[in-house]
Amino acid sequence: MEKLKALQRVQWMNVCLGVHECDLCPAGDEPAPQGNGELRIPGAPGTAHAAPFLLTHYVTAHGYRPPDAFVDAVLAVDADAWASARRPDVPFPWVPEEAERMVE
Repeated sequence: MEKLKALQRVQWMNVCLGVHECDLCPAGDEPAPQGNGELRIPGAPGTAHAAPFLLTHYVTAHGYRPPDAFVDAVLAVDADAWASARRPDVPFPWVPEEAERMVE
């Protein structure tokens, strides 16, 4: 979980203007946690896992367990390399250096 949180601090994609409130939290006095983006994690060559930014909330508050392939991919990420780069330069090991990157 700590590694996932660390990756979220340096990589956040598809940020939207609006927010999504957790619809699994019961209505009450406290507002539900909100998120408005995705986390992308490189998997096997040609595969990128996408997860809502509220994923850590879903895991800790609601007991969600991501698929093993996603967990393995998170554990395989070089967090130090990600901490030194920002999107679109976050390194995906299977994306060729000469690949065109769309910034906006």
